Amino acid sequence: MRKFIISFIFFAIAALLAPAQSQMDVNMSEGGYGLLKTNFGVTYDHGWNSAVNAMSVRGSYEFLRTRKFTVTANLRYASTEMSFNPSDLSEGFDPGDIGLNGWHHSGQTGVTSTFRSKLAGKPLMAMALANAEWGKGGFARISGIAMGIVMLRANRATQFGIGALVMLNTSSRIPAFPILMYRHAINEKWRINIYGGIMGLEYAPTRTDLLSMGGDINVKSFYFKPSDSRLPSKCRFTNTSFRPQIKYRRRLMANLYLDVAGGASVKMSCRANGVSSRKEYFDCSQKVAPFIQTGISYSL
Repeated sequence: MRKFIISFIFFAIAALLAPAQSQMDVNMSEGGYGLLKTNFGVTYDHGWNSAVNAMSVRGSYEFLRTRKFTVTANLRYASTEMSFNPSDLSEGFDPGDIGLNGWHHSGQTGVTSTFRSKLAGKPLMAMALANAEWGKGGFARISGIAMGIVMLRANRATQFGIGALVMLNTSSRIPAFPILMYRHAINEKWRINIYGGIMGLEYAPTRTDLLSMGGDINVKSFYFKPSDSRLPSKCRFTNTSFRPQIKYRRRLMANLYLDVAGGASVKMSCRANGVSSRKEYFDCSQKVAPFIQTGISYSL
């Protein structure tokens, strides 16, 4: 769900900042997210802790647009390989016995709608997403997000916005929270970027190259069937980490982008819940470890 939150905020930025920046500038900085006709991306990362390998394929297609309203279909597939030691889990659970180790596959399909207007003379973006989630054992749950963000300042040099986000049918302990985005162009080559779970200082030596130094919040989640009487018949596992990193983006050709990143993964939370329950059945320990990530995206 938090990956959709980050995508949501990317989505708002591209729409609300369109008058202040070219779409190429937005894509170079944010990887092609936004109010575009088609988005497609593939990422792969390898870590040296319990989250060994992960791959994600995402796509979206906008099939309805008016002056203020859009509707977009979204699709995402993810696979994650976990490798915990028995001592890593709390409450005496063994990762091998409950089926936590190994490869896990999950899917998400949904529809996103957006609405643009003004509030007290400031640009306003409202969004809603309905999402169906799939994993081991088939269908898991329907979830949703509602968000609004107001741009208090939006010109070519500085963009600053605040808003609120609510998650529906979620296992998160905090289903509603404020959001903030801030972008400032120091000059033609240097920019500060804070949005969603991403923060960094960006350097663009050319129009086709971008180097970012900062960090992101990465979430790996999936459903598994533990076959243990102490746990629900189906569980949702969520691994959230903060990743300080250096990232390089290259525009290979029109609308096509390559990303390469590397850094360290620092545990924020690692837990198992019921499908939509906020009760945590066990926690897990993870050491700080390096990671590398590659990706390619296309936006039109």
